[in-house]
Amino acid sequence: MLSDNLTLERGIARAATALADHGVISALARPSSLADEAYHSLLLQLDMNLWKVGDKLPTEKALGESLGVSRAVIREALARLRADGRIETRQGAGAFVSDRSKLAAFRTDHANSDTDPLKQELEILELRQIVEAGAAELAAARRHETDLANIRTALEAMLESVAKRSDGSAHDDAFHNAIAQASHNSQIAKFVEFLGAQFSNSRKATWDDIGYGVGIAAVGQSDHSAIYKAIELQDGAKAKRLSHAHVQRAIDRVLLRMNDQKVE
Repeated sequence: MLSDNLTLERGIARAATALADHGVISALARPSSLADEAYHSLLLQLDMNLWKVGDKLPTEKALGESLGVSRAVIREALARLRADGRIETRQGAGAFVSDRSKLAAFRTDHANSDTDPLKQELEILELRQIVEAGAAELAAARRHETDLANIRTALEAMLESVAKRSDGSAHDDAFHNAIAQASHNSQIAKFVEFLGAQFSNSRKATWDDIGYGVGIAAVGQSDHSAIYKAIELQDGAKAKRLSHAHVQRAIDRVLLRMNDQKVE
């Protein structure tokens, strides 16, 4: 069942289509093959043991310069490596080579051609909703001042992205990872980190040209601010409810697309 936000989300979806049809919104993203090439290049270097287990990878800027691509392309390639379990990121420290012998067996399946892409997207969002709502509730009860500082840093970075209408998806990831860390449950923190790439993909629509054009980025940032405030005030029930509603907005958009697909 669609939530009460259905009318708003349907309006957003139709507005986005109209803007795109009239050329108001243009796709500025670079070809996805660049991210594929960067991913495979970095994967090859990992397989050749250019970096050992525990080594810190060069910065996104340095990697981009070495491969001749932008930081956005490198960020996407690193997200895929993180999803593969080949690297792990540490708050404020960067990316490090993972121990392959400790790779988790869990994978979200984006490659299964027999599965409807919209259904896959819906399942990822439902997983996000369960994990993030629970993490927010625990974070409200257990957060320390340093946790609040980490969450606030990501929140402020997203505010700057909104002001510049730039891609804030990496800061979005950092925000939710910081909340998971604030739960002080190492398994939740690791799970959210491991699924970071899949969660990133489901967040990207918020930060693209259409997301800005129809107001999704602004609404999402309002949600983030409210979630942070609930955690700061140690209101676990409210933090959980707000986090659940935040992801529900994205779920509603997918359900709307699925319904429209049936009509067609």
